[in-house]
Amino acid sequence: MNLLKKKHNNNDKIKVKRKRRNISFIILGLLIIGFVFEKSGEYLDSKKFKIPGKLISINGHKMHIYGEGKANNSPTVLFTSGWRTPSAYVDYYPLQKEISKYTRTIVYERPGYGWSEIAKGERDIDTITNELHELLIKNGEKGPFILVGHSFGANEVLRFAQLYSKEVAGVVLIDGSNPDYTVTQKRPSKYLLKYGTVKYTLFNETINALNNFGITRLLFNITDLYISKFTSYKNGLSSAPEELKKLDESMFIKTLNNKNHLQEVRMGALKLIGHNGIGDIPLKVITSSTYNNLELTKNIQQGLLKWSNNSEQIIVENSQHYVHWFNPEIINSEIIEMIRE
Repeated sequence: MNLLKKKHNNNDKIKVKRKRRNISFIILGLLIIGFVFEKSGEYLDSKKFKIPGKLISINGHKMHIYGEGKANNSPTVLFTSGWRTPSAYVDYYPLQKEISKYTRTIVYERPGYGWSEIAKGERDIDTITNELHELLIKNGEKGPFILVGHSFGANEVLRFAQLYSKEVAGVVLIDGSNPDYTVTQKRPSKYLLKYGTVKYTLFNETINALNNFGITRLLFNITDLYISKFTSYKNGLSSAPEELKKLDESMFIKTLNNKNHLQEVRMGALKLIGHNGIGDIPLKVITSSTYNNLELTKNIQQGLLKWSNNSEQIIVENSQHYVHWFNPEIINSEIIEMIRE
């Protein structure tokens, strides 16, 4: 009797082990299928979406730069994007298509964005700024430049105006980051809480896993999730052609939370504030109504006025952080006015 009971227990254990093994194989198989699906999707996207500009080798990696229009004795307008914006080429569509009617316009993508490669090694704001300057030289672009920076992009355009002031005709900040505020904030860790808090780190690592194993791509393919949920703060990319919306979706999956993004969020601003602003270079601070209605961000935006002896603020009603997707005509008007001055 004991032998039969023991044999029965052994059979149960074997069945449990087999069940666990089968589940493990199924999970592993699904992960492999998801990974292959994602890599196949990235390959197909690379064939579908052709590079509109040039890839130029800078400091060991290739960077994408795209120009439109001609500078007829007028400043060239240079656009730089915010943190984790998938593609500056897509993001500045509402501005570049209009401003290029008046002068030459340049959109470039930092390493880890759009078509630009991910850069190796550590990076700081001077690395970003000097690489941009070298990129402009190699592409044959000549100043003076009007620098337009959105959000994090404010840091590089302010630093550019400090380091290469003779090449700058003006600066336009769109809900720009304020270095004076940045230096007061603790930067995220390089190893543990890479996104600042436990909650935000867990959320982003989950998104990374969904991206890596094709789940994000699958959801985007069978639903309108990307446009309805992931671009609502950009007004759903409402004025963009369908092809650009698909390109932005592709770049979101491809670039999100890469090494260079994480390096940027760790960057401080001591070099910027140690240089005492940008002197008399004209500065326009364009602020969304969303930022203007919150005390903290309202003060941050007003504080940017101190960065130039020749500054003004424009508050754009009925707009969110990506102001240029809600009221591009106001920003375009301000840039055109600066071109003509």
